[in-house]
Amino acid sequence: MRIAQVTGFLGSGKTSFLTKLADELIERGYKVAVIVNDVGHINVDQKVMSSHGLDVKEVSGGCICCEVQGTFTTTIMNIHLSYKPDIVLVEPSGVAIPWGLKQAVAEASKNSGLDIAHSPIVTFVDCATIEEQMAIVGRLIATQIREADAVMINKTDICMDEEIDNCLSIVKKIDANANIMLGSAMTGKGVKEMADLMVNQTSKKYDEAMEEGRFKEQYGGRPNE
Repeated sequence: MRIAQVTGFLGSGKTSFLTKLADELIERGYKVAVIVNDVGHINVDQKVMSSHGLDVKEVSGGCICCEVQGTFTTTIMNIHLSYKPDIVLVEPSGVAIPWGLKQAVAEASKNSGLDIAHSPIVTFVDCATIEEQMAIVGRLIATQIREADAVMINKTDICMDEEIDNCLSIVKKIDANANIMLGSAMTGKGVKEMADLMVNQTSKKYDEAMEEGRFKEQYGGRPNE
């Protein structure tokens, strides 16, 4: 079983894109399940996913990467036993970071005893509002970009070429070596490319000592400090 996770700040278009991605994977013959993580009282994302006929499990009570690893492991196990999907798409809350997502999958694999492959983590960036978001939660977005395996600059259908170029510049300033894709759920741009990434490549295996060393080098402390 393969787990494919995305991250990105609120409003970056993860849910809409994931429904397109799920459709593409299903068309390719893969059996797909979805885990959505919502910290609010009404899980709109789950309703959207379910309306597309996808098997959806909700994980509540906090961000997948920190507070609910036990529940995440249980959910993964239950999905495997009841549905046996080839790929599980995971949409955490908008404040999740790749470091924690890798840790959550490592814990789920260890605690469940399942052989889980981890697809590259993709951070979604809202091309239309990146400057406003950077002004408010810049460190979070920078962390999500820097620690991701790939970056999806989303909502390009509603942006001018100058806006797209500006967004590319912002992402490259954060991570000059970022693997960047351009996408739009409305037009389907980037969906096939992301599907290829999710089924053909893997994220680097979580290594606590290595990850903590890299985190300290970048931010000056341990992840939980």
